[in-house]
Amino acid sequence: MKINILSIAHKYPGQGVYSATEDHMYLLEKYSDYEIYQNKLFGKYDILHIHTINPKSFFSLLFHKKESFCVISAHIVPNSLKGSLKLNRFWLFLFRIYLWSFYKISDVVLAVSEETREELINDLKIEPEKIKVFRNIVRKDLFYTSQKDKESKKKFLRKKYGYSVNDFVVLGAGQIQPRKGIRDFFEMASELKEMKFIWVGGMPFQKMTDGYEEMNELINNAPSNLFFAGIVNREKMIDFYNMADIFFLPSLQETFGLVVLEAAGSGLPIVLRDLEVYKKIFNSCYLSGTSIQDFMLIFRKLKNDINFYKEYESKSYKLFDMYNEEKAFRELKKIYEEGVNSKK
Repeated sequence: MKINILSIAHKYPGQGVYSATEDHMYLLEKYSDYEIYQNKLFGKYDILHIHTINPKSFFSLLFHKKESFCVISAHIVPNSLKGSLKLNRFWLFLFRIYLWSFYKISDVVLAVSEETREELINDLKIEPEKIKVFRNIVRKDLFYTSQKDKESKKKFLRKKYGYSVNDFVVLGAGQIQPRKGIRDFFEMASELKEMKFIWVGGMPFQKMTDGYEEMNELINNAPSNLFFAGIVNREKMIDFYNMADIFFLPSLQETFGLVVLEAAGSGLPIVLRDLEVYKKIFNSCYLSGTSIQDFMLIFRKLKNDINFYKEYESKSYKLFDMYNEEKAFRELKKIYEEGVNSKK
């Protein structure tokens, strides 16, 4: 079986679609015997799988529609652009039509969560039968640290990066943009001077980032206990997960939140904003709040109550184990094979 994967996410590292594309390639290379091609505009393929909705992908979708089984991973929905890119209120209407066309023409749309599926149905009016929920995976080879190895690695990495073994370190990760809740992360660091805060990630879309000037102002005026590390290679992210005590993602909107699974692989207790999307994909394996006051209470309890901390450390490892690579491949293989057979 020949599969052509289309994605330009590698041009913008440090964002979730890049990670999802890399993980998709990893899954196929490890578990399948498919002939895998990337970003080929022409040629005959059994499957066309699109991750980024750029014009080349759209042209390729039109060109291959008749012969190939065409799959699109729905990493983007209209709401995910609010608070992400500048001036979206002026162009979002036209982009919504473009996005609808993309998903409408495809044979199958893969939604990363049930919440995304509902938005595709209710907001973009995509036919329910066309949408399948296929959640992101997390790579054990990159993001797993056993409980017995945690303390020794933490001690080594704290020394390497200039932190004390006695510091209580709060880690966040993702693009620096209003949608990710950067203002609240900044405010938490300002309020909790007794803790250290690190945010890993940057602005890959640079001046097109919504709130670009404000985000830079926050970076330039960060309190002494807050470090903005910028974009780091994905292979280096495990250092930050292993060095931290908890993972905090105060996003205002998410389609999934792949960094949550990555952090769970190091047994970090997870603290998130109370969003509906998380309830089905992460079950009861995380802590949530709706305000700065909520988060402050949670952080202090995790810092001061060892039993509470251990409970959510265990829940994070449980969450990580839920996203099994082999199971995910079997699900994807079934989608592919049924789709290819339907084209015959």
